[in-house]
Amino acid sequence: MAEKKADFETRLKRLEEIVEKMENETLPLEESIALFEEGQKLIKNLAQDLEEAEKKIGQYKTVE
Repeated sequence: MAEKKADFETRLKRLEEIVEKMENETLPLEESIALFEEGQKLIKNLAQDLEEAEKKIGQYKTVE
């Protein structure tokens, strides 16, 4: 579980770096597209992790 959390936090940090770079720098089109695509993949993976966490929390609520 701690490994999953670290992985989540690492990916979230990378997403933040991408957003900052795209907002604050003038980038070539190819680099902007590559960063955008990487960011989209990160968002999808992070959303899946959050869904899994919500399901686990929901399971704990039904047990109590």
